[in-house]
Amino acid sequence: MMKTFCKGFRNKFGMTLSLVFFSLILVSCTTEVTLSVQKDDSVDIHFEGGAGEAFTKMISSAAGVGMNADGTNVVDTEAVSYELAKAGFSNVKVEQKTGGLVLIDMSDKKSSSYIFTSGIIKSEKGKLSAAITRKSLEDFYNSADEQTRMTLDLFLAPVFNNETMSEEEYLEMLGSFYGDGAADEVSKSIVKINLIAKDGSKQTLKYPLSQILCGNL
Repeated sequence: MMKTFCKGFRNKFGMTLSLVFFSLILVSCTTEVTLSVQKDDSVDIHFEGGAGEAFTKMISSAAGVGMNADGTNVVDTEAVSYELAKAGFSNVKVEQKTGGLVLIDMSDKKSSSYIFTSGIIKSEKGKLSAAITRKSLEDFYNSADEQTRMTLDLFLAPVFNNETMSEEEYLEMLGSFYGDGAADEVSKSIVKINLIAKDGSKQTLKYPLSQILCGNL
């Protein structure tokens, strides 16, 4: 079944630059997402991350995306901002720093984006909570826009393909598709989520990226 999926995946490389951009920023030593409730109950979202060299080269080569002299992607920040605005976010600001670090700031005014509708994050009475489970991840994928789903497909994630795998099996499969360097980068990637309530109290959660992509939570 996974071979069939990989074959279909190869046919999806008619992707936009913004799609490639979103996939690459997930694969960093630590991808950090901070969500904070504002006085008007809107939620500000800050994203910070940058891709590893091996995964960057693999995806960029397959998609025909240009790279800077330092090996980082040439990102069209306006295109990325447009895609996020289409997904329902406002006040979107996207910036790529020297060395590949990417910063994204945006706002969800009514907690109506698929971050919230999927149940992964909930906002109630000025507080945020996370429910990152296999089901909420599947719901996130199914309720997301096509661009986001195609981005997630780049990772060949078992959780989004109705597959059950151990993280070791997943990384072995990923290595056979992208190369051992890319699989190693994914294995070392951590997703850090900061949830800040209206009163300023903070909760921090950390998950290995491979654990999320396998749905083994």
